[in-house]
Amino acid sequence: MANQTYHELAAEILKLIGGKENISFFTHCVTRLRFNLKDQSLADEEAIGKLNGVLGTKIQNGQFQVIIGNKVNEVYAAFCELAGLEKKDGINENLDLGIAEKKKFTPGMLLEIISGCFAPVIPAFAGAGVLKGILTLVSTYGWMSGDSGLYIMMNAAADAVFYFLPFILAYTSAKKFKVNEVMALVIAGIYMYPTILNNAGSSINVLGLDVTLIKYASTALPILLSVWIMGYIHRWLEKHIPSCLRVVLVSAILLLIMAPLNLIVIGPIGNTVAVFIGKAFQWLFDKAPIVGGFVDGFTRPLLVFTGTHVTLGPIMINNIQTLGYDMLSPVHCVQAMAAAGMCFGAFLKARNKDNKAANFSAFISAFIGITEPALYGVAFRFKKPLLALMVGGGVAGGFVAALGAKAISFAMPALISLPIYVGSIPTVLAGLVIAFVLTAALTYILGFDETIEKDQKAIEAEKKNVI
Repeated sequence: MANQTYHELAAEILKLIGGKENISFFTHCVTRLRFNLKDQSLADEEAIGKLNGVLGTKIQNGQFQVIIGNKVNEVYAAFCELAGLEKKDGINENLDLGIAEKKKFTPGMLLEIISGCFAPVIPAFAGAGVLKGILTLVSTYGWMSGDSGLYIMMNAAADAVFYFLPFILAYTSAKKFKVNEVMALVIAGIYMYPTILNNAGSSINVLGLDVTLIKYASTALPILLSVWIMGYIHRWLEKHIPSCLRVVLVSAILLLIMAPLNLIVIGPIGNTVAVFIGKAFQWLFDKAPIVGGFVDGFTRPLLVFTGTHVTLGPIMINNIQTLGYDMLSPVHCVQAMAAAGMCFGAFLKARNKDNKAANFSAFISAFIGITEPALYGVAFRFKKPLLALMVGGGVAGGFVAALGAKAISFAMPALISLPIYVGSIPTVLAGLVIAFVLTAALTYILGFDETIEKDQKAIEAEKKNVI
């Protein structure tokens, strides 16, 4: 987007929010322009959401927010220049959580918290997962020695994000829970301290209590629980310790409390829950793999629509950590290809020129793993293709699960991630073909009403299409 375009977008937004005189306060975060407006009714929310370069709008905590994405800094600078406003540093994206914490806890809030902790790590997971799969592939078939310098170096790069996951999640969860990031990293360091890791499986005596040490590398749940609990303790200490003593006493008392709490209570409980979850999925996919794969593949579009799919990411990572593999990832991969098949079938069936072009763009995007345009622009817009998507994804999911397809690492569910299914690649490839062909055929046979207008979700999703 050229500078001139940033200024044009800023000018349009300024006009549609009621002009400079309607702004009482203006700032931005890492993805959004944030306005406090004198008269919110003057802002044309629908028109702003349709602007090229705007991903959507939201009113939260009385603030009118325009979602721009990773170009927000450029648009913000252009807006300030155009409106004659002073430029300021961006605020913390978690500002909204600080206010939301006062609200009653809801399941939606839990999903938002889980998403907030894991979403920043997904790009690193995706890249490292593909690299891990490629290394496993080349070493399995003897194309590269596992003792070679290049392999050792690349393996360190692929493993780092997973091995040191407690540190990474300590930082992201501290940002989400609005606690001190450095102290959260120190808490993770207790879990990752060499003496603890090297003596995993043995017991130590703590004031007469035998404590079994556990290897916490690659774990997620223990550190998430620790940072959450640490936040409450830290805030209590800050409130009750005199300001002149806080610098020394708060951190000292916090470590004094958290070290035994981590290793005696939180860590073992978190690890036990994680192992139980992994074993539960293992049992389901061992006893009834077709059922497990079909249900997962059939319901995934609905989970994405409600936002509850974010809860499966931690479970998949947990499966790899506790079982050494994940059985959900192959199902999600073929489901993504089913979305591509749905769009291709819709492209062949469509007679309206605009729908045909939009369906083909969504097909290209879904083929490389970007499924939002397919889901919101085709499935949930036209409804009948959604049924084809669920059936096609369910059948293909049941197929790959029945043949025992597994992922050895976590990555984006897409064709580019094929190396992570080493040992199951022929099965996953067959599942991809089944998903694409079956879903495309069902979409074409069922047809759809082309007169259905796009809603706001579909318009926003189309902006993610690969043209």
